[in-house]
Amino acid sequence: MKFIKGIFSISLRLNIKIIIALFHLYREGSDVSRLLAGVLEETVCNSTNRDEQVWIEKIELLRKNLESSNTEILVEDYGAGSQYLDLASKEMNRNKIVTRTVGEICRNASKTGFWSFLLFKLIRKFGVSACLELGTCLGISTSYIAAALKLSGAGKITTLEGAESLASLASENFHKLDLDNVKIIVGRFQDTLNKVLNENGDMDFVFIDGHHDEKATLAYFEQVIPFLAERALLVLDDITWSEGMNRAWKTITEDKRIKISVDLRDIGICVLN
Repeated sequence: MKFIKGIFSISLRLNIKIIIALFHLYREGSDVSRLLAGVLEETVCNSTNRDEQVWIEKIELLRKNLESSNTEILVEDYGAGSQYLDLASKEMNRNKIVTRTVGEICRNASKTGFWSFLLFKLIRKFGVSACLELGTCLGISTSYIAAALKLSGAGKITTLEGAESLASLASENFHKLDLDNVKIIVGRFQDTLNKVLNENGDMDFVFIDGHHDEKATLAYFEQVIPFLAERALLVLDDITWSEGMNRAWKTITEDKRIKISVDLRDIGICVLN
């Protein structure tokens, strides 16, 4: 009953995607596919224990404060797929520095509570510890991941952000939440990712949420693969953002190194073979 109530509380397109994903995961029948199905079910049902709920409430209170902020900051748009601008602004301001309020950025670019909770549950259920995120923004999704690692008792997340102004705000937000297991790296992904991968290695969770471009996404995929643990989760944001992102997602799911893939319309989840 709780699942039925939860599934009808989200959009029709998404609940159809989730039901189809659950069907295929349970039919596949492996331990990993059943574990992933459990994550989807708990996300839909919003299932939490008391300790998890405390963290979620803290982060969502921070989100609420950010969404109401009229503080203006300068943000650089690095091109196709920038998450900080609406579509019209992308066409007008590409590769320029634009002014946006913190509230606008939080509402338009931060992952919603549903998707953030999905990331949280993936960390909790799969027991990962070495996490990487490409695209920090204001640190909402990062905080969910870091909080899940805290509750699991081990692990850290390294998060990459191109805009120094956003990285600074995110760092303040981590401090407010007492999340000391986050390392934030400022700079374009193509300038910072390789060093981060070489310094960390054996990552078991990677969330790519930044440069939403077909060629860039496939390049990051190939760059990250050699540094992943034997069983790792790869999560990609905005897989239907454009035709190019659709093609990138299709190419990745057809790769022989991917054991399981789940298309949730906005987010794609892969388990590596």
